[in-house]
Amino acid sequence: MNRRHFLVLAGLTGWAVTSGCGAPDAAAGHPERLPGLADPDRRRVAEAVISTFENSTIELPYAAAHRLDDGRGITAGRAGFTSGTHDLLLVVQRYAATAGNNTPVSRYLPALRAIDAKVQEGGDGSSTKGLDGFEDAWTTTSRTDPGLNAAQDAVYDELYFRPAVDRARAAGQTTALGQLVVLDTAVQHGIGGRDGLQALITETGKQADPTAWLGRFLEIRRAHLLDPADEETAEVWKESVPRVTTLETLLAQERFDLDTPLEWTFAGDRFSLPA
Repeated sequence: MNRRHFLVLAGLTGWAVTSGCGAPDAAAGHPERLPGLADPDRRRVAEAVISTFENSTIELPYAAAHRLDDGRGITAGRAGFTSGTHDLLLVVQRYAATAGNNTPVSRYLPALRAIDAKVQEGGDGSSTKGLDGFEDAWTTTSRTDPGLNAAQDAVYDELYFRPAVDRARAAGQTTALGQLVVLDTAVQHGIGGRDGLQALITETGKQADPTAWLGRFLEIRRAHLLDPADEETAEVWKESVPRVTTLETLLAQERFDLDTPLEWTFAGDRFSLPA
């Protein structure tokens, strides 16, 4: 599940596997030459891996909406947008801009804005005041109106995908695996904050070899999960350490291209994608 901090800001509509996701022969022995997540097939693989971390399935859960009692109110959609961390409000606002304010989901905008305003003032992000029935409205709308899923894709790209890939490239991470590691960190940690992606990149510093940088970055990420800046979230952050273990295993296996077939284990569960 998501562990983003409030306001740490910077499309895919299902899983489809295509064959031929292999690396070019010219890249053999040179992982830095492999295509990154700009390649649509590798992006689908990366987001399937992240979805297993977030949702225990390779499918992106556009229609899901739950109260997880994790201090962030309602968690909904493909990236675990939450009412207590601003991004769920952004999705609903984006959707309402095209669908109007009288849809079952758009009608919750006043309540989401009220919660958002209170959190900005230091209030409780776990509040769901005024959101009774939101989960059913979200699920039904996602399944019947592609506009809501398109809004999710747009906000995900703006807040997480593009900022993460830009930072990955700046750190010398041009492979699909390297960019997956950075993207997963953005989705879970957010971009800013003391435990956010940018802080972890800064702490990692410069490394002569991109693979060595990636290993060091994952070490630092594990340390932040085990000892986060916010002591109140320490237990839930520790639950996410297996994400790092899975990514370290893919690194040890040198799966830089995220070529399919791909198998991985997360928290004792096995997942796979066919060729």
